[in-house]
Formats: sequence, C-alpha cells, structure tokens
Amino acid sequence: MLESLTYHFVKDEHYNYFDDMYNPDYVCQDMMEAIISFIKNGNFPNVELQRLRDGLEKLKHTEAYEDYGVPYALDVWEKFLA
Repeated sequence: MLESLTYHFVKDEHYNYFDDMYNPDYVCQDMMEAIISFIKNGNFPNVELQRLRDGLEKLKHTEAYEDYGVPYALDVWEKFLA
C-alpha cells in the first residue's frame, strides 16, 4: 500500500487533491503505528520485519518521499528506529 501511494502520489499528481478530509497517508500512519506496536510486543515475524525494512528503505529514495515527505509513515518508522 505504501509503495502504491508513493509512486502514484507524484505520477497522478495526488498532491492536488489532498486536504484535511482526504489524505490516504492518515491510514498509512495508523497502519505503521499498529505494526510498530506489534514489533515492540514481539509479535512480528523476523522474516516479515526484514521485508518491511527493505521495502521502506526503497521508498526513502523515491521522488514522493524526498520532495514531498509522502508517505509520512516513513517518518513514523524513522522515529521508531531512532
């Protein structure tokens, strides 16, 4: 979901449509917070954790994230790692 949001954000100019009522990033942020909670509680498989890390690292180097900070869930992830 994050990858789709990231690539289509720029390609389809989604930044023209986001406002306080429509922002898919809110859902992504909530999902990331839930995932982090599972990780903290030891309820997240190591294989899936590595897959998540690899995917998020890839997204950090996209135009959407570098130029617009989308998906914001990556910021939530980075704060968790710090």
